[in-house]
Amino acid sequence: MENKYKSIKILIELWETYEKETDRQELLGFAEWVITRLNEKSELNFKVPRKRVKNEKPENMAWFKGLDEPIRFLEYTSRISRLHDFYIKKFFSDLPINNRLEYLFLYTVSKNSRAKKTELINTHLVDYTTGMDTIKRLVNNGLLEEMPDETDKRAKLLVVTNEGNQVLELSGRKISDEIHMFLACISMNKWKKTLSVFEEINDFHSEIYQTHNEKTPTELLNLMDSLKHLYR
Repeated sequence: MENKYKSIKILIELWETYEKETDRQELLGFAEWVITRLNEKSELNFKVPRKRVKNEKPENMAWFKGLDEPIRFLEYTSRISRLHDFYIKKFFSDLPINNRLEYLFLYTVSKNSRAKKTELINTHLVDYTTGMDTIKRLVNNGLLEEMPDETDKRAKLLVVTNEGNQVLELSGRKISDEIHMFLACISMNKWKKTLSVFEEINDFHSEIYQTHNEKTPTELLNLMDSLKHLYR
């Protein structure tokens, strides 16, 4: 507690000295006077050490261990994805794109030379509004541009601009750094063993999403019941 208020005590004492030496009571003058005095006597620049926060897991994470294994499996994948997104935003802090979806949209259009908006949205499994908002930001930032589709006069195609290619090159390097950082906590042999499992789940549900997304929960349950024997 003493350290907490030591700086305030020193400041009060300096104010008293300032009044005696200058016969003034002026904050701006006092601030300038203090800076000069601190430069002359560095020992007056007292610093209160910050308390170190213990690296402990929150107690409310205990519930997580009590979940059934299928739920935990899916929750882990969701949490890992959110953590991945969190880091990417940090790595993109100095770029005109600021999240993984914007990077994926830009990368996909570049890889395919051009792309239709709806195809781009469906490829990355995002809802229409989110997808269109993302495309709009990329267009407004000069990273994507729209051009007429010669095969469909009602539609427009997206292409990457020169500036978009420059941003894509920079962000690609940052993504590479983030991925190496993210996976540094586990050996390559371990995460590679799980890759085939995630690929199978992704391929199966991507197909369902593309062709049966209008089905009700009951219809989806029946569909899964009829298809599950193919994946056992």
